[in-house]
Amino acid sequence: MSILEELGEPIGRFKYPDAKTFGEFIDALSSILDEARFTITRDNLKVAGMDSSKVAYIEVSIPREAFLEFDIESDRESIDMGFKLSTLCEITTGKKGNPVEFRVLSDKVIIMIEGTIPRRFVLPNFEVQAEVLEVKLEHDVSATILSDVLKKALRDIETVSDNVEIEAEENNITLRSTGEAGSKVSLTLTRDSAALINLNVRSPAKAKYDISYIRKVLNLTKVADTIDIGFSTDKPLELIFKSPDGSTVRYIIAPST
Repeated sequence: MSILEELGEPIGRFKYPDAKTFGEFIDALSSILDEARFTITRDNLKVAGMDSSKVAYIEVSIPREAFLEFDIESDRESIDMGFKLSTLCEITTGKKGNPVEFRVLSDKVIIMIEGTIPRRFVLPNFEVQAEVLEVKLEHDVSATILSDVLKKALRDIETVSDNVEIEAEENNITLRSTGEAGSKVSLTLTRDSAALINLNVRSPAKAKYDISYIRKVLNLTKVADTIDIGFSTDKPLELIFKSPDGSTVRYIIAPST
């Protein structure tokens, strides 16, 4: 009898086409959360939580259309699976194009990654108490920026400052280092800039954020060509990453004082 037969029929299963991309989502989560509860409904897979310092909140949603296979038992509206993300992050490292499959049982999760040498793992299905919030933000400024440009700007600013100040006026948005003395780094994108896809300014705004918290999710630029940004003066920053398969990551950071 194989281990799959021994463990029994799953209450849910899903197969994502690219272990490498799925691993990028898990990597972003693991930089914010120690543990996570994944909820699989008939429409999508969702996971959300707030970091221990209450500075950052992250949501990941992957629609069922993004999966090669996606199924839960007919008498269930949803199922949960919980993991220590450091463990899951180490497991979900596959080459691009190698599918990863999850088979969910009540007390265990079987993870299978296809490839030249197929890998199979059996992990306990933890009960995780996740802090899931209904967060709706109204922003004075919303913009869409090429992800590579934003990533480079933040890395340049981080060389001289722990914080980034973001300021938007009617026709431009600027990211700059903060502090009175020493080196200065800034990037201004105007409506004519090819890197600025969209800019909507209801009211000019300026706010400061801890770069270390933004850096935690910058690897998502590998799966999203653009980033949607929303903020108001001295209010939380909202970043939304959208991958071509319809998956989204929503990341909210409190402003620095």
